[in-house]
Amino acid sequence: IIALVGESIPGIEAIETADLLILSVRRRALKVADLARVRKYLAAGRPLVGVRTASHAFHTKGKHPRGHAEWQEFDPEVLGGHYVGHHGNKLVTTVRTLPAAAKHPILAGVSTKPFDVGGSLYRVNPLKKACVPLMSGRVKGAPLEPVAWTHSYRGGRIFYTSLGHPSDFQLPAFRRLLRNAVLWSLKRETGDTK
Repeated sequence: IIALVGESIPGIEAIETADLLILSVRRRALKVADLARVRKYLAAGRPLVGVRTASHAFHTKGKHPRGHAEWQEFDPEVLGGHYVGHHGNKLVTTVRTLPAAAKHPILAGVSTKPFDVGGSLYRVNPLKKACVPLMSGRVKGAPLEPVAWTHSYRGGRIFYTSLGHPSDFQLPAFRRLLRNAVLWSLKRETGDTK
């Protein structure tokens, strides 16, 4: 496990031999060499699980210190998304699995019943055509938004979810979704499919 400390990632060199990158950071410009390591890892077709703010992980809107760099196109290029903000924090988001994705291995053992999550619903439409949406979310009076999907980048398996507010980790469905996403990304069995 490598953690971000300020604008640096002590131990980032471990990415060179890592089996999987799990990314959950928000609006950080990394040191040029550190971001180059992330780019090299992904360019080699290696897997990634992106959680919540990973959609704008390396996008600081041009505000970064000298010697640091951004990857403003990370979301559309790697995740296949289109993050443009979020709905209000006080609105309740109801999440459900998409019927067309019900047999996807990432959804194995994930409740098919709708459930409410914490945090705001991210606005991410439209996804790239190559994405496979798995779950959607809705707040009252707004259109459906995808909240979990897969994508491929340079041949690597990519999973992203806009879920991941601290309270979401209390939900068995969310924890199972993440577990399965990790296994799927590593090309391992997730358990019985539905």
